[in-house]
Amino acid sequence: MAKKVTYRLIILAILLIGMNFIYKKWFYEADLQKHSDIINLVRAIPDDADIIYLGESSNITYKELEDVDKRPISAFIGDFFPTLHTYDITKPASHAGIYKVLLNQLPETNKKKTIVVTLNLRSFNAQWIYSDLETVLQKSVVLLQPYPVLYNRFMLSFKGYDIKTEEERTQQFKRKWKKDVFHFPYAFPFKNVPEWESWVNSNGVKNKEGVFDQAAIELACHYIKAYGFQIDFDNNVRIKDFDDIVALAQKRNWNLVFNLLAENTEKAGELVGKDLLFLMQENTKKLVEYYTKKGVTVVNNLDIVANDQFIDQDWTTEHYAEKGRKTIARNVAKSLKKWYNNEYIDVNDAYKTTFFNDFERLNPWNQMHTLTDQQAYSGTHSSKTGNGEDFSVSFEYPINLIPDSLRKTVTIDAWMYQENSNHNAQFNVEVYGVDEKFINSYPIKSQLNKITAWQQFHLTIPLPKTIKNPNFIKLYLYNTSETTIYLDNFSVKFE
Repeated sequence: MAKKVTYRLIILAILLIGMNFIYKKWFYEADLQKHSDIINLVRAIPDDADIIYLGESSNITYKELEDVDKRPISAFIGDFFPTLHTYDITKPASHAGIYKVLLNQLPETNKKKTIVVTLNLRSFNAQWIYSDLETVLQKSVVLLQPYPVLYNRFMLSFKGYDIKTEEERTQQFKRKWKKDVFHFPYAFPFKNVPEWESWVNSNGVKNKEGVFDQAAIELACHYIKAYGFQIDFDNNVRIKDFDDIVALAQKRNWNLVFNLLAENTEKAGELVGKDLLFLMQENTKKLVEYYTKKGVTVVNNLDIVANDQFIDQDWTTEHYAEKGRKTIARNVAKSLKKWYNNEYIDVNDAYKTTFFNDFERLNPWNQMHTLTDQQAYSGTHSSKTGNGEDFSVSFEYPINLIPDSLRKTVTIDAWMYQENSNHNAQFNVEVYGVDEKFINSYPIKSQLNKITAWQQFHLTIPLPKTIKNPNFIKLYLYNTSETTIYLDNFSVKFE
C-alpha cells in the first residue's frame, strides 16, 4: 500500500510539473496581460537603470492650469543627475505591499541600483489598509507571487486573495478605529477616533467670522480619520511590507531610500490643532528612527510643503503643485549625493534655456504616443511620423519663463531617418502671445540627402520680435505624407 501511494504521488508530482511548464510556456503571458498588466510597469525599466522611483499618484499628479512644468517628482530627481538613468514605477493607490511585489519582479542582473520608495504616512492608517480598492490591487498581483505559476493561476481562479465587499472593508476600519486607544504623554479627552470625530461633529469648526463652517467640520473629521493613529510596529501590515522591501534591498545589494512624503500639517493644525500634529510628528519620528536603524536612508519631508502647494484642499492627499513636487525632489536628490556626488548638479529652478529628450527616460513632452521601437538613433525609441501621424513628439514650453536677453534665437538639433524622399515634411515653430501668434515652417529635405540612414538636422532661427508678450512656444516635425520619418535626440537651446 505504501509503495502504491508513493508511486501515485510521484506520478501526480510529474503531472503537476508538466502542467506548470505547459501553462507557463503557452498561457501564462496572456493571463498576465489580462489580470496583472501591472507587470508592464516593471518591464518598462531597462537593465541600465541607475535610480528607480516607486510611487503612487503623488508622483504624477499636477496642477493643470498653474503648473508650468508638469513632470513627476521622479523626473525632477533625475534633473539633478543628468548622466544617470532615472526611471519610475508609478501605480495610483498603491502602497508598500504592492511595491514589494513589483520590486521582486525586477531582474536580478545589474544588482547595484538605487531604489527610492514612497513612504506615505496615511498608508499606515486603518482606512487605507482596509480600503475598498484593496481587492482590485491584490487581484492585480496574484499572478506575480513567488510561487509556481500554475498555483498562482489556481489562486486567481478560486479567488484565493484578500477579497471583500466595500461594506466589509468599512466594517474592518471602523472596528480598528474603536479598538485602537490613544496614548498621549499628557491628558487627552478622547479614547479613540470615533470619540474625537464625534466631538468635532458636535462642537464644530468656526470660520474667521465665528460662524460654524460645515465644510471645515467635514474636512477636520477627514484629517482625524486619516492621521489619528499611532503605528503599532509589531502588528501593522505596512511595517511588515516595508521590512520585506528592506530585506530584498539587502539581498540585491541596492541602495535604498524611503521618501517620506509631505502632509498638509499647516491645514491639519488649523482645522484640528496641536494634538493631531503631535500624532503626525510622533509617527514620522518613529518611522525615521526605525528604518534608519535598519540602514535605510529616510528623507523626512513631513512639514516642507506649504498649504498652497497642496492641490486637493477638500481632502487629505499628497498631491502637490509644481513647487511642492520640486521641493520634495530636491530633498531626495540631496540624499542621493552620498552615492552619486560626482554626478550631482544643482538645478536652478528659476529658468532653463536648454532642453533635451532622447525618448528613453520617460521625459513627458507632448505627443509621446508617437514613440516606437522600430528605429532609434540611440537607445531603443524614436518618434514616428507619416501615414496619418502628422505630428512628432513636440516641445512645448512657457517661453515667458526665459529672460528676454536669452530668447533672441532658438536652435533645434535632432536626428532624422527618412524611408524615402517623397515628402514635403517641415519643422514647425509656433510662438503664442496673449492675442497674437507666430507660425513658421522650415522644410527639412534640404538637409536630408540620404535615405534609410540617420542624419543630423540643425536649425537656428530668430524668435519673432513682433509678439510683445510671448508666453508659449511649440516645436515639432510636421509630416503629412505617406513617407515614414523618425525623429530622435531632440535638443532645444535658447540664446
